[in-house]
Amino acid sequence: MDNFLWLDQIQKSDRSQVGEKAFYLSHLAQRGYPVIPGFAIEAQALREFLESIHWLDPLFADLPNSSLHLDIDNPRQLQLVARAIRQEIVAAALPAKWLETLASISAHLEAPALILRPSLALPSQTGMGRDLKISGLLDAHVCFSSQDALAAAVKRVWAELFRARSLLFWRRNGIQLQQINVAILVQPLHNSVAAGVLQANSNLWEIKATCGLGIALVKGEVLPDYYQVQPESGAVLIRKLGVKTIAYNLEELKSWQRIETKSGLNLPLQTYLLSEEQQKQYALEEKYLQELIQLAQQFKAEIGSAFTLEWTLTAKASESTADRLYITKIRTDREMENNATSKQVSRETKENQTLQLKTQDSELKTSGPSVPQLFRGIGAAGGRAIALAQVIIEPSENPETIPTGRILVVKSFHPDWLPLLKQAAGVIAEQGGMTCHAGIVARELGIPAVVGVRNATQSIESDQLVMVDGDRGEIYLLREQEMANQELVSREDRVLSMGQGQEEQSSISNTQHPIPALWRNTTASPNAELPLANTQHPMANAQLPTTNTQYPIVATQLLVNLSQPSTIKRAASLPVDGVGLLRSELMMLEVLEGQHPSRWVTLGQRQELIELLAQAVSQFASAFAPRPVFYRSLDWRAHEFQSLAPLLPTEVNPMLGMRGTFSYLQDPTLFDIELAALHQVYESGYTNINLLLPFVRTVEEFSFCKSRVEKAGLLYKSHFQLWIMAEVPSILFLLPDYIKAGCMGISIGTNDLTQLLLGVDRDRSEMARAFDERHPAVMKAIFQLIQMAKEAGIPCSICGQAPAQYPEVIDRLVEWGITSISVSLDAVERTYSAIARAEQRLLVEKARG
Repeated sequence: MDNFLWLDQIQKSDRSQVGEKAFYLSHLAQRGYPVIPGFAIEAQALREFLESIHWLDPLFADLPNSSLHLDIDNPRQLQLVARAIRQEIVAAALPAKWLETLASISAHLEAPALILRPSLALPSQTGMGRDLKISGLLDAHVCFSSQDALAAAVKRVWAELFRARSLLFWRRNGIQLQQINVAILVQPLHNSVAAGVLQANSNLWEIKATCGLGIALVKGEVLPDYYQVQPESGAVLIRKLGVKTIAYNLEELKSWQRIETKSGLNLPLQTYLLSEEQQKQYALEEKYLQELIQLAQQFKAEIGSAFTLEWTLTAKASESTADRLYITKIRTDREMENNATSKQVSRETKENQTLQLKTQDSELKTSGPSVPQLFRGIGAAGGRAIALAQVIIEPSENPETIPTGRILVVKSFHPDWLPLLKQAAGVIAEQGGMTCHAGIVARELGIPAVVGVRNATQSIESDQLVMVDGDRGEIYLLREQEMANQELVSREDRVLSMGQGQEEQSSISNTQHPIPALWRNTTASPNAELPLANTQHPMANAQLPTTNTQYPIVATQLLVNLSQPSTIKRAASLPVDGVGLLRSELMMLEVLEGQHPSRWVTLGQRQELIELLAQAVSQFASAFAPRPVFYRSLDWRAHEFQSLAPLLPTEVNPMLGMRGTFSYLQDPTLFDIELAALHQVYESGYTNINLLLPFVRTVEEFSFCKSRVEKAGLLYKSHFQLWIMAEVPSILFLLPDYIKAGCMGISIGTNDLTQLLLGVDRDRSEMARAFDERHPAVMKAIFQLIQMAKEAGIPCSICGQAPAQYPEVIDRLVEWGITSISVSLDAVERTYSAIARAEQRLLVEKARG
């Protein structure tokens, strides 16, 4: 196999054979920039391989007229054909001489793992290489550095060319497959001390850095260290320590796990939690920060003021060597690049080399299009969406008039706006935090949400094209021309194929605009099977993980927080032990048909309301039976449901006002209706339903509620359990009294417990930094509650946002003896893994004495 070139050997004449990515990185390396060494497998190797397996026809034929009769407008057929082609490629054997050559070359890289990136060269005569954005179209792959693993990875990269999304893209852009040169850039993957990104424009540079390999940053699992730098002087204007709780490395090769990243990589990595001391340190030492700034200044002098660098600080190979900073990816802004190119023509002519880092270079999988306006807030629900904005100042009297697939832009999200949210592609809110209803519902529905965005309703207009990145907490205002350039790439979302041998399909909702709402669920399992047609919500099944995964057995129960019937099927297929929190307020919004429940009673429709509520609860009980479902009774907060009953008095401080069980004392009518509905569910045969009382302030409130439950006939049911939410701090002193009064279990609500212990309004985005569920006071309170529950012999669960947001909390909860952990739908699989790791660690420690 002679079809390979080391990066420092690549010449201008090799460009078409090594692809744009390898070509530009080779120029960087040859100009003295710190680029990780590697080699390129030339495009000719793929052609020779296809010849060896006799697949020149139909692979390189004109697909629509070939023997396959491929119709790219038929998603199902396109998916099946693409899968067949890829399976054929992956199953075929490489020639023995190629295997020997690959093994010999990779051995020179001396790394435990290798990363293989597709490097394309498109036909120059079509101009596609300049005008099309192909970033993210073909995924990279990571493998061990062994001969067999490398050979398999090479074939998987070649197969990327024939994904359904790729075939659709080539055909839509008039590119024939025989015109495409697909090379492979192979580089070693070493452990990193730190990794991150530098985003530069003419006025300001922003640097994000986190510990270890940068997967935690890509996945949005951390808040990285943040710097602002003045471009001209290189002076650091702002330093902000991030929240770095998790990192990845390549150690202990036998225990590698597969971690799904947003870019589609399947990385054999090990995840580890940072110690408290590590979390308090900046990931990037000062000398390497200055080195990164100096590199950026060199780029600024050569290519212009607008560019993005991805970098990594690799760990030293031995005690005698030092850590080393490398550039891993780079791209320039299209508009600024044109200016930079024109200024450098004479210099490039003299030097006979170039750093024309084109936007079409797929070296960097960007977080979104290059856009002039950017807004930031708090990422409350992950994922990414591009759609037209719909600004809503006041609730619409007729939600049906708002087109589906819009990105809602609101001052604050009211729960009674749920019908709007269920047909939206995303949501932007000026107010709210991670625990606000907009974030809670968006996470369950699988749509991105960014909250705490100042003046969003004034800065964004209806029908304006917007991109919401819920992982990064960023919002971009797009121009339609930019969207038009991206539309065909984004259409891969119509026929996604993110897994190996498993194509993923998503559905796109239609709008009243020629540009549809486009989104891609970046956190979905690669083996998810999504419907071809959109029947309820465009993202209703976007995060359905595969049920074929072999999960380790864990002792700690994993439960899920739910509220929407549309998510039941997806949730019930997950490795969960039941529903730890069924939010009645949000579940009832559909039942209430836009009316406050008190109005149903006033109109004499009490029994009808009981029937409807029983039907709604039965859906959850039936889907999860015999697994338990904990129904939390109504916890109305006046300001959230004001539009349902505008004549009801407003409250100065609704967070501490007429809510929870105290409201039942004032008027038990609605509580009795709920109990009657639960009794009806029980009578219909679903004995897995239980009751969770919210925001209990005193033992007297609990006793009152217990008497109503007993009167309703529920306490006489053999399996029925009556729990309380442990969220008002008084429970730290009164739990034994609650147990004596008949409390059978507790569920710690970290959202309210944190805000009451720290005196922080959790819905105020301005106070997000002060709302820390890992605060020592909060953690001590949780520890105390778990210990008290253990001593009393009752179960103790936890259902707030803390376990999902902070993985290291799970380690402590398991160690302390938590009975169960209940998390949002999007956090189930990663929480399961965290529980398994925590339990395994405890077993190992116990075995070691």
